[in-house]
Amino acid sequence: MRVKRVEKFKRYNRKKRHRFILFVIVLPSASIFLGYLITALLILPAIK
Repeated sequence: MRVKRVEKFKRYNRKKRHRFILFVIVLPSASIFLGYLITALLILPAIK
């Protein structure tokens, strides 16, 4: 089955946008949230 160039590039650009959202928004916010969670649950109770 033949895929038109426009469809191919639309699909490629959609993948690029999803990857950009994942690496710029989702992963940094998840790592910050996990850092706060680890600090609040493990490190702060050990200090007191």
